[in-house]
Amino acid sequence: MNGAWGVRRNYHAHAEEMGGVAPSTPKFFFMPPVAVVEADENGKVVMALGNPEHQIEHEVELVVQLGTDLKPISMAVGCDTTDRTAQAVAKSKGTSWLEAKGFPGAAVVGVWIPYKAGDYDIGLSVNGEVRQASNTSLMVHSVDALITALSGKEALSEGDLIFTGTPAGVGPLAPSDKVTAWMKNEAGKIISQFSGNCQ
Repeated sequence: MNGAWGVRRNYHAHAEEMGGVAPSTPKFFFMPPVAVVEADENGKVVMALGNPEHQIEHEVELVVQLGTDLKPISMAVGCDTTDRTAQAVAKSKGTSWLEAKGFPGAAVVGVWIPYKAGDYDIGLSVNGEVRQASNTSLMVHSVDALITALSGKEALSEGDLIFTGTPAGVGPLAPSDKVTAWMKNEAGKIISQFSGNCQ
């Protein structure tokens, strides 16, 4: 399985809630293959929370998978599950976010569908409460812009994943929480989703 690339602060509202601003050029971090967990065909998945003593938060995202020509071939809703405790330490030291973003099961991917450029509603609920709801049209950097920027920095491969950034509303997760995430088309139909219990 390939690894995944994440994008830092690709929605203005999320950048603001984290106390910063969206960068004018995309900034990326890497999540190793062990971090990636894909839902089954019915959208069921187990969400690992890593260190139980740390604050772990959800970040719903549009995820794209690259094809042979390094163009997006598939897409899905996903969750960049983040260890905020480890991330805070990394930020203070100016070091890699690997521990915060790359623990086993941190990069959750819902049901894959063929990629089609467009604007999609994405959202996430915890125990039935909607925490995040936004539209990919609000991304600071588009999918094409992200791929162009990333390919200029890294040697991308077929099958690589790009988590395109999260909107506002990130929040904590706890063991036994039930998480549901979705992506809808312009007609309001769910086209990708996942659901699972946190462990």
